[in-house]
Amino acid sequence: MNTQTQQDDNLIAGEDWARADFYGLLSQLFSGNVSDEFLARFREIDRESLDITTPLGFEFSELLRVVGQFDSKRINQEFVDNFIGVGRPEVMLYGSYYMAGFLNEKPLIVLRDDLAKFGLTRDEALVETEDHIAFLCEVMRYLILADDPPVSFAEQRAFFQTHMASWYGRMVDDIEAANNTDFYKTVGRLARVFFDVETQSFDFESAV
Repeated sequence: MNTQTQQDDNLIAGEDWARADFYGLLSQLFSGNVSDEFLARFREIDRESLDITTPLGFEFSELLRVVGQFDSKRINQEFVDNFIGVGRPEVMLYGSYYMAGFLNEKPLIVLRDDLAKFGLTRDEALVETEDHIAFLCEVMRYLILADDPPVSFAEQRAFFQTHMASWYGRMVDDIEAANNTDFYKTVGRLARVFFDVETQSFDFESAV
């Protein structure tokens, strides 16, 4: 391994790996395609090992608790019932809806322009547009782990603030207000706390 590679590995370590893992987790949970194998990995985690004195640790512990009560079929059906449905979904998971009031509006165009700067495009096999929360979480995971070239913390902050910060809270409010989001209420609360931590971290870094 050369020196440059060692430096890159050191840049993507500890906290950043944890951030990337959380984004990857939320992307999977909001994908509508949760498998029993995916859930089984959570059931192997010891809840007693978590620090529940922090909001993020507490909500992650709550997710582990709830995962023990659901199988993938029930979770994916809840996703369909609330986030897809027939006609207008019970809850929207698209940034354009919250930022502009409608789907496929200007925020989506701006997002596509920003994605192009990183050489990213949407897989045509996907039904969801790029402003779907699962897609955005996967993009953030990519930005954190990218090393050829690396994406700076400032660039991560700019993407998050432009495309996620202004609306994730309202999305979670809608998830919590929905009548039949038994599993996704917990996912939503975890997402809110994690995104709040990201917001505070980005704000702190921009102030120093």
